[in-house]
Amino acid sequence: MQEFFLDVLGEVCPTPLLKTQEKANRLKPGEVLVVETDFSRTVRNIINWSGKHGFEYDIEEIENGIWQIKIRLNQQSHGG
Repeated sequence: MQEFFLDVLGEVCPTPLLKTQEKANRLKPGEVLVVETDFSRTVRNIINWSGKHGFEYDIEEIENGIWQIKIRLNQQSHGG
């Protein structure tokens, strides 16, 4: 499984979600996108978008106020 990293620290919505969608559109099924953010609304927006498209995701607060969201693209869905 190949992982790709997207740093959106310091950015506020909708920019992080738009960047996540753009990067996800370039990935293949089974690949993982790791998004790092420090904006809690971004976390909610990305998990809502991931759920809507049937992607698996996992969230970890790696430091106080900094989250990593791991999104796994599946075979059936693709973001957009």
